[in-house]
Amino acid sequence: MNDHKYLDKLLQRYPGLSDHLDEKCRNLLLKARPVSFEAGTMLFREADPCLDFIWLIDGAVRVYKHSEDGREVTLYRVNAGELCILGINNLLHGRPCAAEARCDEPVSGLLISGPDFLNAIDTSPGFRRYVMGTLSSRLDEITRLVSDVVFRRLDLRMACLLGQMFERSRGRPIEVTHEALAREVGTSREVVSRILKEFERQQCILLSRGCIHLTSAQGLAWFK
Repeated sequence: MNDHKYLDKLLQRYPGLSDHLDEKCRNLLLKARPVSFEAGTMLFREADPCLDFIWLIDGAVRVYKHSEDGREVTLYRVNAGELCILGINNLLHGRPCAAEARCDEPVSGLLISGPDFLNAIDTSPGFRRYVMGTLSSRLDEITRLVSDVVFRRLDLRMACLLGQMFERSRGRPIEVTHEALAREVGTSREVVSRILKEFERQQCILLSRGCIHLTSAQGLAWFK
């Protein structure tokens, strides 16, 4: 059982949960235990049983799938204050994990057991509304991802990805390898390198070893 300071911190990260918090839900969340993981830690692998649920207080987790030829594609990221929709779905339906999850950075949070999570769904109408509302909104993100993968040109997806990364870095150079970018969009390193070279030729970015510099945000946005 955790003390109230962890619950208070959880509610700070998940402000929408406070509006749905009833006594049953509060008591169940107080049973959650604090956990922490180093960057690079695998939280679950495909086909693992789903036994627990993590509420992220700090850090970010990347959820991704492998293709048959070994390539990776990022499905989504779970940041502090967000819920993992695959984790919810697996717990609700008693299914094994359908993807893999790795900590992008050091992570801390509260771990609630699968039975306690399901008990909260069954007995707390407020908790159930909160979880289902989150599930619905995040499924929209997955739908957009599938649409991008199927219908959108790879160079446009790469431009959007770089734009998001530069936005997070506030325009500062981003340290990332071509292989890591390939995993994000589900293609090969060679294809990513060709696209980045074209972006560089168009004077949108400048490439250096393990690093990408933004030279024209407007030029990069043109590809989007």
